[in-house]
Amino acid sequence: MSTTKINITKALATACTCLTGVSANAETKPWYIDLAAMNYIEQDRNTGVEFLINGKRELDDGDAFSFLVEFDVVTGATPNGATASNVPQTFTTASGNGTYSVGANELPVDDTHMDTRMSLGTVYESEINSNFKISYDTRLSMEFDYFSLGGGVEFLYDFNQHNTTLFTGINGEYNRVHPVGGTPDPLVSMPPPNTFQPRGDASVTRRQSGVHIGFNQIINKNSLMQFKYSYSNASGYLTDPYKILSLIDDQNANSLGATVDYLFENRPDQREIQSVFFAYKLNTQGGVADISYRYYWDEWDIKSNTLDMKYRIKLEQRFFIQPHLRIYGQSSADFYRYNLNTSEPLPEYASADLRLGEFDAYTVGFKYGKSYSEGRSHTIGVEYYTQRGDSNPDTAVGLQRQQDLYPALNTLIFTWNYSYMW
Repeated sequence: MSTTKINITKALATACTCLTGVSANAETKPWYIDLAAMNYIEQDRNTGVEFLINGKRELDDGDAFSFLVEFDVVTGATPNGATASNVPQTFTTASGNGTYSVGANELPVDDTHMDTRMSLGTVYESEINSNFKISYDTRLSMEFDYFSLGGGVEFLYDFNQHNTTLFTGINGEYNRVHPVGGTPDPLVSMPPPNTFQPRGDASVTRRQSGVHIGFNQIINKNSLMQFKYSYSNASGYLTDPYKILSLIDDQNANSLGATVDYLFENRPDQREIQSVFFAYKLNTQGGVADISYRYYWDEWDIKSNTLDMKYRIKLEQRFFIQPHLRIYGQSSADFYRYNLNTSEPLPEYASADLRLGEFDAYTVGFKYGKSYSEGRSHTIGVEYYTQRGDSNPDTAVGLQRQQDLYPALNTLIFTWNYSYMW
């Protein structure tokens, strides 16, 4: 199960042509095919490659079928949750049979992992009448230590001369996690290699269900908008079995801030998630502007704001360029800790996963491409992603004040996309 990689499925979606509304000629070339690839490179951390095939076919009776196939590989160095120290550190691998080490004043990362994932998805759109459609989707995803199966149904109703579309849907997902070495007991010490490893079940499950409702509105011939509210509930094993926390000495003056132990993290087994999303598209004489905003909040007290802006500029001979800017900020989970202290009793829940901390992130980049005849298009893109948190919090003590407790993450993202009728 990948623990730190960027959500490259969502990132690739921005590089792929949207299939909604594609009209295929069923007699000659009934399929609309989208091919895409991505390579992202994190500075001193992970490297990932993803390949995607997306296809859609409109059927004679107004129905439509689409599919999605994805394959990705992630390798490199993943932060394990421990904090940097003024001395070298050694950690036990997840299997319990080996170790990996980092130098003094270095971010503790696990460089022994390699993760592969294959996912399949299908969508069938059934046209009940000219104003009403039902869409059914299924999803299957497999990793070496993770299995996910999901599905959903969405209802879409057009009125106001097809200028307004109301939609609502439900979805569900079943996940089975079988970590290397089994699930560790919560907030217990990481044992030395080749010793008894106190572990729980070899595999555990998590479930998630959700509902959404919203509308699309054509404002005029040059603009449209969308609003969407989503609610979901996740339950079961929501802990990351590969994450740990440093236990810091905050009592002894001679070793103030020194790491004395490593404990496995523990998260709540329940998480309610809500979000609202608004998007606006405007066709100008020189291009197309696309602006969206998303507000997210959940039961773990994480709140986030996302502002995404793109502008597709038409160039000569069907070429185009599309600058992109994304601004993101989130608060930390209520159980997020940079580390634990020896003077304090162990909390019920604690995690040092950087993704649960407070941070700001920015993405800037562009796509460049060309549209051809018969629905073909070809694009390439490059983006730069940077993430920043509080590296020197007030809670740091002693030697910890000399360390970067929230190292910056810088990532280069390259995308390629080719769409055609087949």
